[in-house]
Amino acid sequence: MARQLTASLKVLAALTALGTSSAMADDIYGLSNVGPTLWQGGYIGAYSGVGLGTAGSLSTGGTLIGLHGGYNVQAGQIVGSGEVDATSSQIKNTGTNESFDQKWMTSGRARAGYAFGNLLTYGTLGLAASAMTYTNVFSVDALTLGWVYGAGVEAMIMPHVALRGEVLRYEMGSASYLNSIGQSVSLDTQTNVFRFGIAYKF
Repeated sequence: MARQLTASLKVLAALTALGTSSAMADDIYGLSNVGPTLWQGGYIGAYSGVGLGTAGSLSTGGTLIGLHGGYNVQAGQIVGSGEVDATSSQIKNTGTNESFDQKWMTSGRARAGYAFGNLLTYGTLGLAASAMTYTNVFSVDALTLGWVYGAGVEAMIMPHVALRGEVLRYEMGSASYLNSIGQSVSLDTQTNVFRFGIAYKF
């Protein structure tokens, strides 16, 4: 898991470094002729990454994949957008008699960012939902609603194609489950997600 986390952070660093050579990329791919609204418009894409978090006293972690889509509105160097995503995850705990599995997550978020030519940095905030299963003799499913927030960087590497790396924090609140003797227990769930992806902009 440490290697996966290190790899995700390296992707973020690589995308940031890409911004330092944005002028060269503009010349190579012709982005310098696109105009001031390079980021304006709708987009769809896919991503993968890792998640690390907690469910009560349990430590969780695993891989994830998903799809995202949204629409950007650009005014000068300011870019705002709305985005939705759907994530299938293998985030779970290991090595205990208890089992916790965070099966999927979805969110609707607002993004606000600042564009440096073909590089966009942004913050994001929105609502999230997640389906989870806790097993300790008894197996109980739960659907929770919560918040998600984070930040990212996106680079337009050629007309209509962008790479991104982002870090998101899911605060999913409490859900009730049954412990080994049938008593109700409440587990708070938080997950830090490191993901990178690619998108096509219309």
